[in-house]
Amino acid sequence: MNFLKLFFLLIIFFTLHAKEDKLEPITLQLQWKHQFEFAGFYVAKEMGYYKDIGLDVSFKEYEKDIDIVDEVLDGNAHYGLSYSSIIAQYLNGKPIVFIANFFKQSPLVLITQKNIKKLSDLKNKKVMGISNSIDNITLVMMLEKFNISMQDIQTIPPSFNLDMFINKKIAAMSVFTTNELYDLDKKGISYNLFDPTVYGALYYDVNLFTSKEELQKHPQRVKEFKEASIKGWEYALENRDKTIKLIIEKYNSQQKTADALHFEAKQIENLMLRNVYDIGSIDSHRVKVIADSFRQSGFIKKGNYPDLQSFIYDANSSYIKLSKEEIEYLKERKEFDYTTLIILLSIIFIFMIFGIYRYSINKKLNKELTIRVDEALKTSRDKDQIIFQQNKLSAMGEMIENIAHQWRQPLSQINSVVLVVDGVLTKKNIHNDTLEEKLLEIESLTQYMSQTIDDFKDFFSQDKKKEIFVLDVILDNTISMARSDLMHQNIELKLNLDKGIAINGYPRELQQVILVIINNAKDILIERKIPHPYIKISASQDNGNITIRIQDNAGGVDNDIIDKIFDPYFTTKQKTQGTGLGLYISQMLIKESMNGILSVKNRDAGACFYITLGK
Repeated sequence: MNFLKLFFLLIIFFTLHAKEDKLEPITLQLQWKHQFEFAGFYVAKEMGYYKDIGLDVSFKEYEKDIDIVDEVLDGNAHYGLSYSSIIAQYLNGKPIVFIANFFKQSPLVLITQKNIKKLSDLKNKKVMGISNSIDNITLVMMLEKFNISMQDIQTIPPSFNLDMFINKKIAAMSVFTTNELYDLDKKGISYNLFDPTVYGALYYDVNLFTSKEELQKHPQRVKEFKEASIKGWEYALENRDKTIKLIIEKYNSQQKTADALHFEAKQIENLMLRNVYDIGSIDSHRVKVIADSFRQSGFIKKGNYPDLQSFIYDANSSYIKLSKEEIEYLKERKEFDYTTLIILLSIIFIFMIFGIYRYSINKKLNKELTIRVDEALKTSRDKDQIIFQQNKLSAMGEMIENIAHQWRQPLSQINSVVLVVDGVLTKKNIHNDTLEEKLLEIESLTQYMSQTIDDFKDFFSQDKKKEIFVLDVILDNTISMARSDLMHQNIELKLNLDKGIAINGYPRELQQVILVIINNAKDILIERKIPHPYIKISASQDNGNITIRIQDNAGGVDNDIIDKIFDPYFTTKQKTQGTGLGLYISQMLIKESMNGILSVKNRDAGACFYITLGK
């Protein structure tokens, strides 16, 4: 009996020992020295969360002049932590994937001497630790709000200590709210603090990323590493004392005190905004805003517009697409991976075969298309007018691209104000359901406004992707946006929608068309002062054909212009149901994107717009 017990104990021992031997060694490159900023990762290692998924994780502290992204791409580390600059590096062609974000706001701020009451007072003064580098963009943007450029100040290279500020040899310096503020407060040094987030500079920090190669080869490892890291952060924030003790014992290369680490932990929890966002979550809208600010500031090469969706990690998708810029980057790497080379050559070969096939098909199609275009031009009443409209559309595409850059910044500032208000309410322990609901409503509306400009940009895009959506869900969302305005104008909204109609197309473009028609109907009802005004929306499906009807009781469109209201730039404000490019673009969206028809007829007491979509 004792022999059997010993036998089973030996089996268990060797099984556990063998499991330990199978742990895969991987490295995480940190963006600074050991401190509470990386507590969640330390906890994931020490609590065995990484070990549970078969990983033996080691940490590399930051060293001067290294490029963290290149460290990962060159194989010196499997994963990395860095600033929002990884978004620009991706857009400039580096094949990386954004796995998780932990700090929703950057801790980088500017402190000034007490006599500096406003940032405009910094002109011709000495400022330490700020430059035109991409990692300083938040501070540069904040200074620009006060019409201060880098030429207006005397820049001093960072010394990574506070002596020059304490001795008042400089007027201001950049610091991290998580670190230097503790030392200043402890020494009783007075200062003024200017936070870029207050001025709309909402940038991420402590961003976990890896190479596309790592994700291609080890998708499960990436997924589990992210989940274990988030689990580590959850424990670290809920068990601060234990975590700080762990850091002091094993990860304290900076010799921080427990008090300093407690201060850092409290600041970090404020930056993570756990009451608003899940730990590790990535807001694609915010990533777009950051990307646009980098473009505006010239940190992204002109013409680089890779798909951000393939940059943001999605655990449900295993397909990783390499952009043209990323392929070029891989070609230039000194230590080129031959497996990657084989994959790339295979992709190129497949595209060559596909290209030859497409060429033979396109040659025939081009011939047919040429004949059709010639026939269309022959029957056109005004060939020059067609060319004129094409040029207008091209110019409009460029215009909308420029508007997108200008639009997102104020929207981002609105969101930053919401976050600041929410942070103040949280700190003061104020809970008001109505106020929180309105703050969420503001954030939702700003995201919708940003998405709207993207939809118009996508109208001119050649690589849009269709998706299957349920019509009544889209209609409900669309109507919810217009309902309050209609109620304010005392316009009744009547609905008759068949449930469960599925469409393969572009839901947001359909949504825009419906909103255009509703708003045009609202305007004409108000203009004509119709008593008991209403807009009736119905949707039905018959033999696979889907029809959406939007009807009002505004008296209809005059018969002499009803055939012209979809013409570009046609407007007769007192007579038409819609003016300008709204209905023209709407008709093009339905025809070109949805393979459908947008038409109008006078019916009953008003005009009825029909959106007809085939099988």
